[in-house]
Formats: sequence, C-alpha cells, structure tokens
Amino acid sequence: MDWLSGLGDVAVVAPASAALVVGLLLLGARRDAGSFVLAMFACAVLALSAKLAFAACGVAPRFDIESPSGHAALGAAFYGSLAALLAGGRPLGMRLALYAAAACAAVAVAYGRVELRAHSVAEVVCGLLIGAAAAALFVVLRGPPRRLLLTPQMLVRTSPVAVLLALDLALFTDRWTAEPLIDRFAWAIGVALKLCP
Repeated sequence: MDWLSGLGDVAVVAPASAALVVGLLLLGARRDAGSFVLAMFACAVLALSAKLAFAACGVAPRFDIESPSGHAALGAAFYGSLAALLAGGRPLGMRLALYAAAACAAVAVAYGRVELRAHSVAEVVCGLLIGAAAAALFVVLRGPPRRLLLTPQMLVRTSPVAVLLALDLALFTDRWTAEPLIDRFAWAIGVALKLCP
C-alpha cells in the first residue's frame, strides 16, 4: 500500500508538477501552466488550512477527522488536473477514459492512506474533496479546453523524466512528513487563541 499512498506524496507530486509545468511552457501553453500552478497552490493552502483547523483542538469526534489527508488532496488535484489537461479536444471515449483513470488514481491514493492507517475514511474523503475543488479550479482558470500537440519525439525525450519519477516514487515517498510539525503548530494556535475547551 505504500506505493499507492506514494502516488499522492509530495515527494512525487511536486517534481511531477514541476516537470508538467516545464513541459507546458515548452509547448507554449502558458495559460495552462499558470492555471495548473495556481490550482496546485490552492490545493496546498486549503489542505494545510484544513489540517490546522482540525488539529487545533484534536479530533473532531462528530466527523472522525483529526487531519485531512494531504496525500489524497494532492493526488486528486494533480491527477484530476492532468486528466483535464490531456482530455482537451479528444473524443468523448478518450475523455471519459482519462477522467476515469484520474479518479482511480485519486481513490487508490486514498485507499492506500486508509490501509496504512495513516488516515480515517472521513479524512481521505475530506482530502479528496479539497483536491477535486483544486482540479475544478484548474478547469475554470484554464478556460476553453485546447488539445495539446504531443509528438512521439516529445514522448521519447520525456521518458527519462518518467524514469526519474518512478525512482522517486520507489525511493523517497513517505520518508519525510510534515504532520508532527503541523500538529504542534495547530495546537499552539488553538491554545494561543483559546479555541480549545
């Protein structure tokens, strides 16, 4: 389950996002690149804000949420935005297949987090909703979908990046986590602002 969870790890999503933005800029798709950066930034800010809000006083018993899943949020935002980007101008069947693949990837990340007992079902659902909102923001900011012109030569040139991302997934996911730092910071805010009973 580590590798499923790792598909949404910042150690995978951040370099994959950077590679995507560089690729989009090289293709001359500036609006797509900018929209993607803004959507991923919004996802990170929303996920961190949700973590801080829920962690300020511990578990919210009514919702079974202590810390919404950042992995699920990043996974849903990245794979959802990627699907929307690749689906532009494609036939309906191809678009549906891309959206289904993105949904499967996001759900796989969420499932991996629950199986590892890193998060509850409610926490991954919260993360998925944050990520879906970020992907929707990408679609809105991007404007009318345009088909990206990907040539076989471009795919061959980018294959080393795919190999590096696979190595990154295998070697570096879940090696570093900000959760303890976020929890301490949130608790300090909760105490300082007298938010906690």
